[in-house]
Amino acid sequence: MKRVSEPYRDEVVGGKGSVFYRAHSYHTKVPPEGIVRMIEHYTNPGDVVVDPFCGSGMTGVACVQSGRTGLLSDLSPAAVHIASGYAAAADAEQFGAGAQALLGELAELEQELYGTRCTHCASDARIEYTVWSDSLDCPTCAHRIRFWDAARQPDGTLSKTLRCPRCDGTFRKAEATVKAAVPVLVSVSCPHCRRRDQRPPTKRELAAALRPRRSDITDWYPTAPFENWREMWRGQHRTLGIHTAADFFTDRNLRALAAAWRGANQSPQRAMLRFAVTAVVNRASRRYQWNPKRPTNVLSGTLYVASLTYEFNVFSLLRRKLAAVGQLVNALADARGSCTVAQSSAAALHHLESGTVDYVFTDPPFGANIYYSDASFLWESWLDDFTPTADEAVVSTSLPAEHGAKTLQDYEKLMAASFSEVARVLKPRAWASVMFHNSDDAVWSALERALESADLRLESAVAFDKSQPSFKGIKQITDQERVSSFDLVLHLRAARGSKRRTVMGAKPFPREPLLAAIATHLASAASRRRTTPYVHSFVMRTLLEAGCPLTGYSYRDVETLLGEHFVLLDGAWVNP
Repeated sequence: MKRVSEPYRDEVVGGKGSVFYRAHSYHTKVPPEGIVRMIEHYTNPGDVVVDPFCGSGMTGVACVQSGRTGLLSDLSPAAVHIASGYAAAADAEQFGAGAQALLGELAELEQELYGTRCTHCASDARIEYTVWSDSLDCPTCAHRIRFWDAARQPDGTLSKTLRCPRCDGTFRKAEATVKAAVPVLVSVSCPHCRRRDQRPPTKRELAAALRPRRSDITDWYPTAPFENWREMWRGQHRTLGIHTAADFFTDRNLRALAAAWRGANQSPQRAMLRFAVTAVVNRASRRYQWNPKRPTNVLSGTLYVASLTYEFNVFSLLRRKLAAVGQLVNALADARGSCTVAQSSAAALHHLESGTVDYVFTDPPFGANIYYSDASFLWESWLDDFTPTADEAVVSTSLPAEHGAKTLQDYEKLMAASFSEVARVLKPRAWASVMFHNSDDAVWSALERALESADLRLESAVAFDKSQPSFKGIKQITDQERVSSFDLVLHLRAARGSKRRTVMGAKPFPREPLLAAIATHLASAASRRRTTPYVHSFVMRTLLEAGCPLTGYSYRDVETLLGEHFVLLDGAWVNP
């Protein structure tokens, strides 16, 4: 075992452009190159690294890349499935053959579902996507209109004020009765003349899109109920007729996905082909909204269905995804490490023996930032295996008690139990790194108490800059919500009888030294590290390392403090 006396102190920077991001989406991901640096600091090749909140499995990728043995686990079946795919040891040649066989098997169905004629050369062509628009009944004259026509402005943008062409009345969408969606635009690619055409659908294309196909589907597809107790359920789902997982898809795409899922399950390359199919499930659903400014936009962290949505050609999506998964397989072909993934609660790591783990790196849920079980609903509906919400470590006060309602105190207890398991499985003097951030000082305080109750002592805290923000970070950038887009990595060791720092009864950090520390940081930092998100992470790091209470230093509190003592210039703070 590597005996490291000093924690990793360098700031970590990662990116999101690698194949480890493109192969399969997930709600949050930690760039594996950043994890590799910490793994190599704390361990030797062949050492055992554990991640009990593995999510997408980026810790497993880092283990495989660095020659370590990764033991990953997560409560979510979707996370286990995705992490297993990312860290799997697959044969590139065999996967390629399996992918080609699957696409060949589906070729005839693609022509049936998405085949059309090129309007330029009259050759066979295929529909790459169809844009669907809600229909609305005007609240004044009851005339049936398309949202596409009522909302679009001459410059192509969308207005929140809609206009009825019959009575010339104006109204908001919420005032109208929403009716069934209709196709309004198709994008067609022709393999012969190489043209890509975007135009209104022909009568034939319109009929093909509107044809009811649910009764024609002979392959299995998910019918799990999407119930109104879920955090992400909204009244619009009832209005749009979304009662089951299947209702998140058009009939055409549901038939295509069902055929692809059956083919993947019957293939010798079953595991990786299933991984590729689930990777297109969300984009193949009705969740992707058409917008002139963000033409392939999806509102992450929700199950929102917009008034203008894409119906992507499932098989075109699958072709691109199989290519990305093939690149993933090739990227890990010569890697020296290994990884296994188990489904388990982080609060009960019964599959791990005490004192056997060389290092833990984990990225636990950040309070109420993401409702993972709901965000994974479509994936898990195809896997036919669902997260037990009662055991999920999130704050979810609006849920019914029988479905896992939890207060911040409940969240703290689950995190304390999870960190106690981390302390139990670690070898003597081994390290654990916990990635965390939240805009709420109460959630930070709960985490700090949970670590303290598990007898884990903080030795260092460093920033982890993912280079691109998560959906929470994007909300901060667009001023929809005050959140932090920089995470912190807390480096911990088991106290085990040594003198422990405690925040219970600790004195607050003096205000003047804190302001002086911020001023010193601003004097030399690059502009990205003088933004409110970064300075908030800097303040939390300073308080944590000093063992001081975090109360009174939420994102909003830090923003107010900065406004009172510093100057905001082009989005970055400077000394006055």
